[in-house]
Order: sequence, then C-alpha cells, then structure tokens
Amino acid sequence: MKLLCVIDHFGSGGAQRQLVELACGMAARGHAVQAFVYFPQFNFFRAKLDAHAVAVHGVHKGRGFSPRVLWALARLMRRECFDAVVSFLDRPNTYTELAHLLAGNSTTLLVSERSSHLHDRRRVLAWAKRLLHARAHAVVANNHTHAMWLRRHHWLSQKVHCIYNGVDLDAFNPSPNVPPTPEALRLLAVGRVGPEKNVLCLIDALAEHHRRHGWLPQLSWVGRRDDSAEGLAYGRSVDAALQQHPAVAAAWQWLGERSDVPALLASHHALVHASFYEGLPNVVCEAMAAGRPVLLSAVCDHPRLVPPGERGFLFDPHDSLSLLAAIESLDAQSLRAWTGMALATRSYAERELGTSTMVAHYEALIAQLRRGDSAAARTADGR
Repeated sequence: MKLLCVIDHFGSGGAQRQLVELACGMAARGHAVQAFVYFPQFNFFRAKLDAHAVAVHGVHKGRGFSPRVLWALARLMRRECFDAVVSFLDRPNTYTELAHLLAGNSTTLLVSERSSHLHDRRRVLAWAKRLLHARAHAVVANNHTHAMWLRRHHWLSQKVHCIYNGVDLDAFNPSPNVPPTPEALRLLAVGRVGPEKNVLCLIDALAEHHRRHGWLPQLSWVGRRDDSAEGLAYGRSVDAALQQHPAVAAAWQWLGERSDVPALLASHHALVHASFYEGLPNVVCEAMAAGRPVLLSAVCDHPRLVPPGERGFLFDPHDSLSLLAAIESLDAQSLRAWTGMALATRSYAERELGTSTMVAHYEALIAQLRRGDSAAARTADGR
C-alpha cells in the first residue's frame, strides 16, 4: 500500500509522536510511506522517519490560511496517486480534506481528531471544520469519549472510529519501583505548561500536603512553556504560585523538553496528570508501559484507563483536595498493593497500548475502507 501521512510538523508533541509511530510502523510492515508537513523546521522526531526511509515533503507556511500549502498537498496527492492518506489534527485535516477535493482522485482518506470537543474554542468554526469531514472515508478519535461525542452531535455516526495511541513497549523497563518510605516518593508530570494542564491545582495540592504532613514528594515537570499569550500569562501565574509556596518550589524541578522519558519514568515512582481534558495522553500510555501507577484527573477516557485503586487513583481536576487525596492514597499503599498496581498497569499496556496494536488497527481499517466494506470497517474499533 502507498500511504501519505499529513501533520503540521514533527516537533515534540503528542499527535506528532503518534503520527511518526504510525508512519514508521506501516513502513516496517512493508508499506510505502511518505509524509507531508508545513512547518518542516520543527524536526524533533525527524530522525526516526529517516531511519525508516519515510520520505518527507515540507512546505513552509506563513501566517493564516496558506493556499501554497493547499496546492502543494493537492499536487502531491494527484501526482503520487496514494492508496490512502491519513492526517492528524484539525488544521492539517482541513488542508488534507480540501486538497483531496482538489486532487479529484479516489484516494481513501482518514482524518483524526486527537483531543476532546472541550478543546473547541470557537464552536461555529469547529462545526464548519467538521463539515469538511464529508470528504473523509473515516474519522478516527484516539479516545472513546470523543468518538461517542462525535457520533451523538454530528452526522458522522457511520464514519467515526476509535483507535487508541500506541507506545513502544520494548522501550520501557516495567520493573516495579516502590519508594522505600512515603517521604521518598518521586512524582513525574509531563506536558506543556499551559492552562489546560492544570499546573496550579497540583501546586495547591502539594502546598496542602506540606501543611498537613510536614514533608513533600519530589515533583519533576517535563515539558515546554506554552508561548501563546494565554500560555505566557498562565506561566506567570504558576511562577507566582510557586513563590507563594517556597516548600513546594524547593521540591519542584523544571526539566524542560526531554527525549529520555523512559529513563525518567524509571527513576520516578508514579505519574501525576491533572489536565482538565485530554484525548489519550502519550505519557499516560508510557507510564503504564513502564509499570508506574498513575494519578489521573477523572476526565474523558481516564476512568477507562484507571479503575480506582487498580492501576492508580482518579481525582477531580477542579478540586486540589481531591488531588491531595489521590496522592495520600498512593502514599498509603503497602509494598504488595503497590507492586500489584505496577503489574496491572504494564499488563493493561501490553493488552491495549502497544504500537503494533495501534498500527494494526489503522492498517485493518484502511484495508476495509478500500474494499468498500463499511460495515466491516466499523468493527475495527470494537463496535
């Protein structure tokens, strides 16, 4: 099969990582894979594509909507006559659907929404973008919550599928890592420092933990600062909150962008992820692959991933005391209970979250769509 993968860039983002995993996984299965981006200067994941001989077409985009990007993508689709095109994220989906229309060929088209409808800032614009899904043969969500929302609120019911993210299971050492004492607990958080990641709630929870217990777990945060106007303002609020709580600041370490997440998970005991909404976070999949208990906000698909007390603990992201209770529950685990959670997270990752599983689902869905067997295609996500 000749496949084109489309996204904005190959910088250090969750959707970018997943598209690279899909492209390389399909190439490893013997398919001829190419990629198209319009910010080629961001190349955090580019080396892996080069290692799998995935040809990358890059067009530099300026501000706003770019006819140049649209025409370049349409010409590529017309010239190469791909069997299938897969795009990730809203804006790349829009360019791909319009280019598919201009190219005028019968290429099978899959577009993927990678987050939640809660991310929609302008509802009218979001509805307008989803009207373009009429060009797509399938709309893939990476979580059941958003897939069900799309089926309920749009005319896309017969096109919507859910395929979970994939993680390279072999990259992680799943040996349980239990803190020798509660006071030795090391927590890892991974994500862009922006409002939706709910950093302030975590600071408040840790501050209350210190007031109640007189000690704090160590917290390492991996991720870049959001450089949007909203993100910069939020970053200043985070810095001010840490200044107000010097004990939390002393226990808090900013690590910035890192490519060694497997090693970081190995050196920490658990993951904490407090976002207000999510698609399916890569880092949660990675933490499970590493056999780490996870403390998760009770939003979107998180309750599916973490039945309370089985692979970690859930909390209300709007309530810092709820997050504190989750940390305290983790503190209180016996060696046997902690080891059981660690084994349960790895077992779940092996069943549901391997890269090979994700790639196989996409491969099967594309094959079924190309055969025109829409009824069979709907079984690809377990419906």
